[in-house]
Amino acid sequence: MDDTTPHSDTSGPAPTRRRFLAGLTAAGAVGSTLSTVAGEPPSAVGSMTNATASRNWPMFAYDAANTGYSSASAPVDGIAVRWDRAIDATGEPTFDDVNAYVRSTDGSLYALDRGSGETRWRYETDGESASPTAAAVAGGTAFMDDGAAVLAVRTGSQRRYWRTELDGVVSAPVTVTDSRVLAGTDAGTLYSLSRDGGANRWSFDAGESIAAAPARGGDRVFVAAADGTVSARDATSGNSRWQFEADARTEAVPPVVSGDRVYVGDSDGTVYALDRTDGRVRWRVDLDGAVVGGPTVARNTVFVPTAEGTLYARNTTRGSERWSVDLGAPASRKPVVTDDAVYVATAEDTVYAYPRTGATEAWRADLPVNDPSISVVDDVVAVVGDLYVAVESGPETAIDRGSFDAVTTRWTYATDGTATGSPALTDDALYTADDARVCHALDPAEGDELWRYEADTDLTGPVADADGAYLGAGDGTVRALAAADGSERWSVETDDPVPTAPVTWSDLAVAMDAGGRLYGVDRAAGTERWTGRIDSGGTRPAVGGDRIYASSPSGVVSAFDAATGEELWGFRVRESAAVASPAASADTVYVGDRNGRFYAVNAERDDRSSERWSVELDGAVRAAPTVAGDTVYVGTVAGSLYAFDLEGNDRWQAEVGTAIRAKPGVAGDLVTVGSENESIYAFDAADGSERWAYDTAAPLRTTAAFGNDTVYVASAEVAALDPPNTVQTPAPTATPGDPSTPAGTSTSTPTDGADGTPTPTDTPAGTTPTETPTATPNDGPAGDTPTATPTGTPGSTTAAGDATTPTDAPTPSPTTTGGGADGDGESGGGGGGGGGGGPLDGLDIEPDWLPYAGAGAVAAVAALGAAVRRFGGGGNGGTGGTGGKQADALNWGGGLDDDDN
Repeated sequence: MDDTTPHSDTSGPAPTRRRFLAGLTAAGAVGSTLSTVAGEPPSAVGSMTNATASRNWPMFAYDAANTGYSSASAPVDGIAVRWDRAIDATGEPTFDDVNAYVRSTDGSLYALDRGSGETRWRYETDGESASPTAAAVAGGTAFMDDGAAVLAVRTGSQRRYWRTELDGVVSAPVTVTDSRVLAGTDAGTLYSLSRDGGANRWSFDAGESIAAAPARGGDRVFVAAADGTVSARDATSGNSRWQFEADARTEAVPPVVSGDRVYVGDSDGTVYALDRTDGRVRWRVDLDGAVVGGPTVARNTVFVPTAEGTLYARNTTRGSERWSVDLGAPASRKPVVTDDAVYVATAEDTVYAYPRTGATEAWRADLPVNDPSISVVDDVVAVVGDLYVAVESGPETAIDRGSFDAVTTRWTYATDGTATGSPALTDDALYTADDARVCHALDPAEGDELWRYEADTDLTGPVADADGAYLGAGDGTVRALAAADGSERWSVETDDPVPTAPVTWSDLAVAMDAGGRLYGVDRAAGTERWTGRIDSGGTRPAVGGDRIYASSPSGVVSAFDAATGEELWGFRVRESAAVASPAASADTVYVGDRNGRFYAVNAERDDRSSERWSVELDGAVRAAPTVAGDTVYVGTVAGSLYAFDLEGNDRWQAEVGTAIRAKPGVAGDLVTVGSENESIYAFDAADGSERWAYDTAAPLRTTAAFGNDTVYVASAEVAALDPPNTVQTPAPTATPGDPSTPAGTSTSTPTDGADGTPTPTDTPAGTTPTETPTATPNDGPAGDTPTATPTGTPGSTTAAGDATTPTDAPTPSPTTTGGGADGDGESGGGGGGGGGGGPLDGLDIEPDWLPYAGAGAVAAVAALGAAVRRFGGGGNGGTGGTGGKQADALNWGGGLDDDDN
């Protein structure tokens, strides 16, 4: 999500929280290239002045030797948080003179402003990897893993320079030297690629997967395979120089080169100092547990963390102990060292600082990050683990995660199953239904169960008012439950199962069954007032003024008189694409389709309708939009949340990284939305900057309910969340004016291609360099296993061992496609927060299946919907349901049907 604004307010209470998704933290940059290897002449791996070096962190472990040492003047005596950013970041942050760089879990590369954390640009990659690693930045180019390829991107123009395909997924950070890019794969092959074109200069089979970054020292390249084999190869030719077998596995423990030694640790807790020239053991020492992340070397000391929670400082000459300290928890990463301090992270996500020469704790930071990685530049310690946190010098010797602008959990309630609709809030109760056929009424303040209603069929919804809750049912009924005790007040039969939550208008509950028939039911008496019909059902209706609007999978939006049920008109969207549930204001209906187009339909007349405007989005719409004030919000399966004004002009676009199948919720100046990456996100309604995010532990396809300064979320459990800012009770939505036809432009999403375009931001990306280099094969001396490969050219994709594949045309980003046959469910209803849902969430079935789906099958799919995970504060308007804080479909409805939960 590259349009978020970093948080800087770290004051406030220190509440507890269940799990806070981390992002990224840093304020540095990565400039020219590499530092020198300790004990080597500068020409060996490139050089930087001390001033430049202290501002840069070019690659994993700082340099090509994997030393983990920088001369930066980083915080030692005390700390403060400069800024934090939630980006779903992973891997070590890197820096050049201009930007801080970090990878996100979807593989994207973010360039952030060093001082503020604001996004300068974002580049989306093509490849798929379970864990993207740190980008190496050198000479104006960022080098990184891209699934089963190495990718080079120009940092000035954000254009692809080259991309070389390998024999497996790149499973460790790449290492960049003066002329080569070294990359290891999970197939066990080490590649030496030309830095200027991506051509494969040589490669060799290491025998087992390579999960640790290779190292360069002098004229040698060193790599540790997972099975404990450490190999030394000639840096130019790839010929074998020597090989060493450790006593145990060396998985994810990179070798470190310093002076005439190579240091490596194994899973038995042994650290080896090997002679760089011939590989003989100069010394070895056994520690108290497996070596984690690898050693770090600086100033004649090797620092080694273990899985037993001990950080050791050992003399590099003989391995004798200088000092050690108990961290209180297993170490999780390789340490980082400066002239003054050593920084290390633990499995409990705490970062410690110790003086380089002693074991007295200088400071600790208990940060809301997951499995943090650390980099250091002048004045800043950058910590990344979902969240990105930039720590600078300050007065504190301890930072508690509660001091962050984080979301806390007031209470949670374990339901019998997964929610089949969004929670519904009144003054006295919070209602939710699950796929275990149970409707729960909870105390909004404490989360205590007030009563439970157990049915003999699947339930969808609920919606609620002061008298109780209203639900759809899989046996073909609409039911009303009493607020006092959950007893069934009435039940009205329908022709087919009711797969989505009802909506409320005046004194009616309006429901649509799977066959497309609408029912207007008196909420007090339970008598049927009227019926209407569309060609097929599956989506949740919406309320707008004195109209009921319904959409069908065939692409038709119909308007009905809310008082009589008379059909007023029908409007077919272009290309007859299947549409999601609608949302409505007094004179406009908004709906998105599975072709990725979003429509505003003129609803002023009683006899016909017309298109006001439409815009193209970056993916299919699978949930209802939300109208609040003068803005309409809609999410896509490409992971984008859009905000448009009522004339169709794009106000902002935010990204959550994975598909959105939930209707947005709005309260005050806050917009929330659930995502498939098990999170709820909160954005500023004015500019789309991220306020906060919360880990829901399951995909979230329901819409939050708001009230009592609390955000209520339902999925596999119900959670009451206390956001950083007060959550306002939804206010009525303003009646929009008469909008004119807009230009209908939409925000572009970057693609990873020869002409890939970065996500635009307010900060200029920089100038476009002239790119004309052509790599020339370097036929070094024949080695025992090196393999020559044709030269790759800039702007091309090279398959290792194959001919170069031209890539002149842009390659589409995998996040910009959406469709109707992807099996994705819809979510949302006609409103902004709170509301009902249906068990068809997650179904992508043809309309004629619906009458025959059966209650059991419908409810089984509902289990895929709903979950609570991440979040922030504020939003715009919404109308409360009659007699309570539950909003109606105009602004708040939400359900778990095929197009709406």
